[in-house]
Amino acid sequence: MDAIRAVLGEPRTSFLGVSYGSCLGAAYTARFPYRVGRMVLDSVVGSGDWYDFEVLQSRALVRQRGTFLTWTAAHAGRFGLGGTPAAVRDSHLRVRRELAARPVAGFGPAEFDRAVYLALGRTERWASLADGLRGFLTDGDPDGLRPDGAFDSPDSRNYEAANRVVTCADGPAPSPRDIVADIRRTRRLDPQPVLTGMEASTCAYWYHRPGHRTPLGSPDAPPVLLVASAHDPVTPIEGAHRLQPPLPGSRLVTLDDDYSHGVFASRGNACVDDTVAAYLVRAEVPSANVRCMGPGLPTAE
Repeated sequence: MDAIRAVLGEPRTSFLGVSYGSCLGAAYTARFPYRVGRMVLDSVVGSGDWYDFEVLQSRALVRQRGTFLTWTAAHAGRFGLGGTPAAVRDSHLRVRRELAARPVAGFGPAEFDRAVYLALGRTERWASLADGLRGFLTDGDPDGLRPDGAFDSPDSRNYEAANRVVTCADGPAPSPRDIVADIRRTRRLDPQPVLTGMEASTCAYWYHRPGHRTPLGSPDAPPVLLVASAHDPVTPIEGAHRLQPPLPGSRLVTLDDDYSHGVFASRGNACVDDTVAAYLVRAEVPSANVRCMGPGLPTAE
């Protein structure tokens, strides 16, 4: 990143980083605090230890699925999966059990878990997930649950491999014992947890094992804008809270009553978008943290 700045002849780097991009921006502020321009970190990871983040994410996704079950039950007439969260959960687990017993056209329990993970991260996907569950229970067809890109496609496999390579190289790896212990703790919260990176023990067996966390943030950096959805399960808001102390001049823009991943120029919220645009374009730093009213749970159309 700093080499790009130098080639462009810019004295400072201005940067918008979303999700993993927030790690890149925060790491840049730690290493080059005096070369930071206007920096926005959206949907903040906020940890130099990826495994620690994945444990936090796993618990947030269990909470998010509970919200999805309650929402689906509240629209029982629309989705037909049950009128209580427990009934919808039974429908959800029945789909998984049947796919585990008899995968359909390459779509089994692992593919189902990935589809649920992807759907829970954005509320606009919830209706499609509920429809897909009902469709499978009605006619045994999982096509309503399949994402646009097949999980076993070359692009998807390359993405998953690159994701794991990068995260394993970014910080210390857990031991196999740590992984098993944390999975057991998560299963005490919910016997059928949501798939996350925590289950991937790849890093534990790498020959190259980074010995320290990637430093994030610096008190010498200029004010940075952090943006977070209050109930984002993919990058829980705790990440933004963790990053504020090492960036003491930062401001946090929170989208309250929102349950999706990715906020700026993504959720269509004028309060968030105007605040971030004013910072990026005119260098206007809010005098304090900003709270914006979010959309709440989606309608069941």
